[in-house]
Amino acid sequence: MSLDKINIFMKRFNEIGDSVLLDAKYMGMSVNDVLTAYDIMGLTPPLMIRKNSLNRFYGVEKGWGNGYVKIVPKHIYYGKGYDDIPLNVHGGLTFSEIISDNDVDGWPEGHWIGFDTAHYGDDILKWPKEKVLEETKDLFRQVYSLK
Repeated sequence: MSLDKINIFMKRFNEIGDSVLLDAKYMGMSVNDVLTAYDIMGLTPPLMIRKNSLNRFYGVEKGWGNGYVKIVPKHIYYGKGYDDIPLNVHGGLTFSEIISDNDVDGWPEGHWIGFDTAHYGDDILKWPKEKVLEETKDLFRQVYSLK
């Protein structure tokens, strides 16, 4: 982690907001650097994981939860449906929604895409919370072309 990169990222965030995510790759930022910057600024991070509220299907326990990444308005994928976004994530993308203020309880505003761990063969042993987070970070890397 480079505090210099994080400080530059935060300064740029104050100038242009979430659109700075489009520049993160040019700043040499990692996913953890970006998350650290959002944490320091006290802001909702541009990725999140949520526990499945319906993680039992046909009496079978499924994975811990789902992973989501925020797409900023100037991004090439902004406003596209999940079938139109060519990313490689577990089970494919299964969610793409633009959330307006107070649109969905507990969701931050913005365009969010995501995946779930409720596919055939998924279970809590294969998809614990930690693995869902790692897969979400990988999705974030792909969206913003980070290393």
